[in-house]
Amino acid sequence: MSEHRNILFVGTYSPADQDGIHVLSCDPETGRVQRLSSIGGIENPSYLAVHPDTNRLYAVSETADNGFVVAYQFDPVRNVLVELNRQPTGGGYPCHLSLDIEGAWLFSVNYMSGSVCLFPIREDGAILPLSDQIQHAGGSIHPDRQEGPHPHSIVNIPNTDFWLVPDLGTDQLYVYHHDKFRGKLKLQAGAVAEPGAGPRHVAFHPSMPMAYIINELNSTITAYRYERHTGSLTLLQTVSTFPVQYMGENACADIHISLNGEYLYGSNRGHDSITVFKVLQDGCLEQSVVAASGGKTPRNFALDPSNSFLLAANQDSDSIVTMKLNDRGIPESTGYAIELFKPVCLKFYQNY
Repeated sequence: MSEHRNILFVGTYSPADQDGIHVLSCDPETGRVQRLSSIGGIENPSYLAVHPDTNRLYAVSETADNGFVVAYQFDPVRNVLVELNRQPTGGGYPCHLSLDIEGAWLFSVNYMSGSVCLFPIREDGAILPLSDQIQHAGGSIHPDRQEGPHPHSIVNIPNTDFWLVPDLGTDQLYVYHHDKFRGKLKLQAGAVAEPGAGPRHVAFHPSMPMAYIINELNSTITAYRYERHTGSLTLLQTVSTFPVQYMGENACADIHISLNGEYLYGSNRGHDSITVFKVLQDGCLEQSVVAASGGKTPRNFALDPSNSFLLAANQDSDSIVTMKLNDRGIPESTGYAIELFKPVCLKFYQNY
């Protein structure tokens, strides 16, 4: 392993009496991963967010009745996490969280109870109580998954005060304006997805005003052009995430875009693959290849800081698999993998 290492945090579906958040090292030359430390005391730390410029990590505790968000301090010398505090989310199954660019606000969503949450962050990194919570309403056509609202993520629209929330349950995209002075969220704009699509996660192009939504229930990606001043969304394209000959069940999960904006990636659970799209000059997508994820149920994946490797968290085969990205952006097996219990979120630490 080379002297320089990238640090990777891993969230899992683990009980509180087991280590659920893991600190790994990733060799930037080979992609090989090794475990450095772990911490328990939190149930189902399924999604993580890294503070933009300090040694802090935030996690959800994805539980049915009383969800929490939890703050940690990371020691990059000893490679260990220490809990700072936790706050209730006021709802069930918080499944995603994000930080603003200054690291002063934490945004989260309660999947089961259908609400969007806003928390101030103290200068020492601790999370303060909720300053705002927005309740979604409605549903859509899927009999089991869309009986009510299920916001699945919340992500900042780059270089704006707008935050995009895909709601799997209502088949809608909500755009909220964040008032930093009052600590409040206000609905600004939105868009309606195809009935039964189940919008889940989002990736933004690094230079064009493009948002790409991965839809869990109908296994598609939708490309939208957004307006930076109003937050409005205009649908440009919808593409399938798996080969036309595949007839089995599938549910999409995660989506990421390369640093140069040339390639878009999405994960398929069921087909158990990573789909690769070439991003065209107008922001539309052209499918390049569908590559095996190296395991079962790739719920989440990550590109390393240099975009040399793609690491897939295969939840139901208890593994994180490293793939090398070739000069066409296609993942290829390295032979490196690590066993971890139900890995479901991968986040690289950028300050190491």
